[in-house]
Order: sequence, then C-alpha cells, then structure tokens
Amino acid sequence: MSSSLSTYYVFYTVATVISFQLNNYIARNILKADPRCCNYAGNPEAGAFFQKIMRPGATRDWRSLLREATGEELSTRALAEYFKPLMAWLDRENRGRQIGWE
Repeated sequence: MSSSLSTYYVFYTVATVISFQLNNYIARNILKADPRCCNYAGNPEAGAFFQKIMRPGATRDWRSLLREATGEELSTRALAEYFKPLMAWLDRENRGRQIGWE
C-alpha cells in the first residue's frame, strides 16, 4: 500500500471517530437526545457549536479545540457507546458459536 493511501485511511479513521464524538456531544448536551436517533439539521444551537469549533480553522490545534468543545480528548468512547446495543445483540446471537479462524 502506498504511503499516501495509508495516510488517507488514517485521516478517514480519525474523522470517523471525531464525527461520533461530536454527534454524541451535540445529542446529549444540546438536543438532550439519544445520539442514535437525533436530528440537528437546522438547529441554531448545533450550528453555533459547529461555528465555534470550525471558525478558528488551522490557526489552532484541532486537538485542543476538540477538548474545549467536548470536554474530552480524541476518544473512541462515543463510537463504542453508539454501537453497544448492536454488540449486545451480536453477543446474544452468537452465543455458543466459535468466533474467529482457529
């Protein structure tokens, strides 16, 4: 794999983690809703939140902006929490089955 392609996948992965983290923050703190079923399109508070974190552009380090905006470092916590019901269902469905390639 070329280094530019692998860099693309790193950026894509980090962007996915950030999107879950931002969605979690907006859903819980602005909309007071479950992150799995919320819609913040057209919501002025959600828009103000995005403006606040996007306005500085490249003049500030993205990690400090994320920490200030959400109160936490870059974390997969929100992503894992989002899929927790699915993981529980998969655990139940696959109980007793051998998982893996051994």
